[in-house]
Amino acid sequence: MCDDRLCSDCQEYCEQCGERYCPYCCERHACANTQDPCYRDPYEGRPVREPFTFGLEIEVDGNHDTDMLRNHRLIAGWCPDGSLHHDGSLEYQSEPMTMSQLTEIRRLVERIATDTDNTLSGGHMHISRTGRQTPARWYWALEALDGTQCEALNMRHMTDTRWCELIHGDYCGKDTAINDTHRHTIEFRTFGPWHHDTAGRLDAAVHYMHAMWRFFQKFPVPKLKTRDIQAMSRVAATQAINDTNATTAGRRRI
Repeated sequence: MCDDRLCSDCQEYCEQCGERYCPYCCERHACANTQDPCYRDPYEGRPVREPFTFGLEIEVDGNHDTDMLRNHRLIAGWCPDGSLHHDGSLEYQSEPMTMSQLTEIRRLVERIATDTDNTLSGGHMHISRTGRQTPARWYWALEALDGTQCEALNMRHMTDTRWCELIHGDYCGKDTAINDTHRHTIEFRTFGPWHHDTAGRLDAAVHYMHAMWRFFQKFPVPKLKTRDIQAMSRVAATQAINDTNATTAGRRRI
């Protein structure tokens, strides 16, 4: 702890030990360091047809049902996050998941409610890395989407938020839409928070990411033209959104 003297509104609260810290050292204190996620292999015990996995960082800003999240089998770990400022805020890291687990994680997200509006939180998504999943390819895919598509996919890189700027060639750090600094995954910081109000967009978001991932896997680098990536991105987004809307309407009728 750095011992900075701050008012209670400027301090971070640790859900684990009950201590308060400044935003700069909250994630470095001893209690937070014990919460490193221990991820499980989602393909263990079954054949792998394709190595696509996705994982979520679910930031919840404010008081919420921590036991529900901590005890869920798809949640690998949790820790405080310096970008969240309300008492009780935590970030949860999911296990790597296959498409077969999408319904289960959506049902969990549907149950997340807080006492704040969650405007400062995010829902970053990680997808499995291969040699054909390059940040430049993904830049052109995201750049092709319009505002309506981004909103339906819970993406926010077209807004003025500083946490996920989409800049060609800038794929490193905590304020980029595409963060290429992880060894096994590519992180997409463009996604907004996942909770009961946005859960209906999760299926479309994951299906879009899966469709583009499979598209990129078919073509060695640099065998794709920018215009082809952008055309496929718009089609994949439209299809994912339409399919999700149709499925949601069907669930409501049952």
